[in-house]
Amino acid sequence: MNTADTGQLAEQFAEIGLVPGVALPEADLAVLVTCAVRQHAEDKAASKIGELALWKRERGGRAIAVTGCMAAEHGPALLTRFPAIDYVFDVREPDGFFARVRELYAGALEGPVPLPAGDQLCAYVPVIHGCNEMCTYCIVPFVRGRERSRAVADIVAEVGRLVARGVREVTLLGQNVNSYEDPRSAADLAALMAEVDRVPGLWRQRFLTSHPRNASPRLLAAIAELPTVCEQLHLPVQSGSDSCLGRMKREYRVADYERTLEAARARVPGLALSTDIIVGFCGETEAEFLATLRLLERVAYDVVHVQAYSPRPGTAAWRRPDDVPLAVKKERLQQVLALQRTISERRNRALVGTAVEVLVEGHGADDGRPYGRTRQGRVTWLGRPAAVGELAPGTVTGATAWQLVAA
Repeated sequence: MNTADTGQLAEQFAEIGLVPGVALPEADLAVLVTCAVRQHAEDKAASKIGELALWKRERGGRAIAVTGCMAAEHGPALLTRFPAIDYVFDVREPDGFFARVRELYAGALEGPVPLPAGDQLCAYVPVIHGCNEMCTYCIVPFVRGRERSRAVADIVAEVGRLVARGVREVTLLGQNVNSYEDPRSAADLAALMAEVDRVPGLWRQRFLTSHPRNASPRLLAAIAELPTVCEQLHLPVQSGSDSCLGRMKREYRVADYERTLEAARARVPGLALSTDIIVGFCGETEAEFLATLRLLERVAYDVVHVQAYSPRPGTAAWRRPDDVPLAVKKERLQQVLALQRTISERRNRALVGTAVEVLVEGHGADDGRPYGRTRQGRVTWLGRPAAVGELAPGTVTGATAWQLVAA
């Protein structure tokens, strides 16, 4: 989502006559788009602000702006905490910030700056902002607000503009993307995907991130039937224990979740599944953690994203004891990674001899080999020449836990 916000801010800077994306040594204004989903993300942002403070002192006239989730969470208090910051603004309502920037640089602005066609093949397109779920560990509803869906027509128009600039793959984004509902027609995510599928020149579309309660048969049908929709489903489970899911307020049981996955695999041949896991949540027992490992073994995901629980101020879980020791959290995280490495390698090796389609994204720095991703999102290296932006067919000849090799 922050990547998408960055792209939209760049377009707004160009509209008022500033050139976005220049190298930092040549820049007059640095805008830091922050995350607050975990404490580690805030720590990284604080470190970057310190680096930018040094950059600002190197030349007069430079300024620093901060936006994103940290700005929504802390607001003007950031100006006191970090005196080098000049502006703090809400990325959801940036008009006031851009009015100030336009006034500050008025003498140097000569009108809109055209954004040329570039080498960007893949882009993120937000379709719904905010979240109505109130998972006890999650700060998103507090920093991103309640759910607000964009109109289908506006999204399709944005995808069309991106395709005209060379984009061939889009990912439809939302904190809870499969609760999307057009504010005018009440069209759901499946209907939106059908409209995006009709954009001339678009080759692929994906979507992130889904809630298990909203993974409907219509959504699965869209994945199976629409030509541009990739055979990939990211469905965060967070824990394999019903009792832990209850404390997280996830509003589903493990058995319900697994039935959804079974339906998805039956409806979409070759579907790649990925998920999110939190280890060390408040009160997580050894038995609850072992239930998560057993879920991973039963489902056999292609990819698992795992994080140790990080308390966030303002959430319901903030009021509970963070009672799983850090050493235990780290040990459990490593156990998940080790198990998933074995599962991913097994699943990837089973693909040897099968056909794949690779959207070439670049070439290796060392050997110049082309690489890209399959429709299922697997990183794949090609053993023959291919140009960036090419849809290259191939046959899998080798595999590791993290990537494929195709000829």
